[in-house]
Amino acid sequence: MAMNYDLKADQVLKMLGYSEPMGEHFVNVFEQENHIKLPQCLKNFYTVAYNCPLLSTADIWTDRMWFLYEAIEEEIEEYKEVYGDNPEEGADDEYYQFTQFLSKIPREQWAEHVTNYLEIGSDYGAGVVIWGISIADLDKEDPLVYYLHEENEITDWEPLGCTLSEFFMLVVCDAILCRQYQTAQRVLKQKDIHCQLEDYDEVEATAKKLGLDTSAFKNQVLSWGKVVCGYDEDRNLLLVADINDNYNQLFRVCTLSVRK
Repeated sequence: MAMNYDLKADQVLKMLGYSEPMGEHFVNVFEQENHIKLPQCLKNFYTVAYNCPLLSTADIWTDRMWFLYEAIEEEIEEYKEVYGDNPEEGADDEYYQFTQFLSKIPREQWAEHVTNYLEIGSDYGAGVVIWGISIADLDKEDPLVYYLHEENEITDWEPLGCTLSEFFMLVVCDAILCRQYQTAQRVLKQKDIHCQLEDYDEVEATAKKLGLDTSAFKNQVLSWGKVVCGYDEDRNLLLVADINDNYNQLFRVCTLSVRK
């Protein structure tokens, strides 16, 4: 049987033993408290990814989400403590001036000046980039992902270049490949899942040997390179691979024996 590349991030997590719907309550409560309906692919992912140890050092929050407007409201209150009765001291702080402007108009009018986003994660360890989806896209099954760099204005969110389901898969692949942290190696070993991580110099020959189709690799937006995740039912193997010119290891492959 050919390699199946038509996988979703929540399916991969289930293959690795994270099959208990621990996040279903979290998702339901979030929807009820905020009077919204979340995209289906987000609900599917968080149902199994909630507090998932495999993703504890990944570029996504697995135990919380919040809206940009909520963050702005908190910062307005923090600025009150900083400047107090001397708002003129913040004359050179452009963000302070912007939040002051927002604080003086009804929240219903904020959308005329800044788009609200549902924030779902940030780059782990540095926290200089935030990932989110526009609230205008919450009714879409698989909306686009946007990002905000800390050096940009709060109104300057930019498209990341992938949909939410693609973003989730990239996050999971990044974690499994241990490009930044060895978390996956440790937690999968604790689950008695055989996880073999190897680096190669030759891409085409190695891919052919492993049965990987290099044309199935997709551009990776979280770091430079391309990534693919496929499942071989005959061998009961999950293979995650990454071609990345920015590392000494050109071709990294993780082979996992998964449970049926």
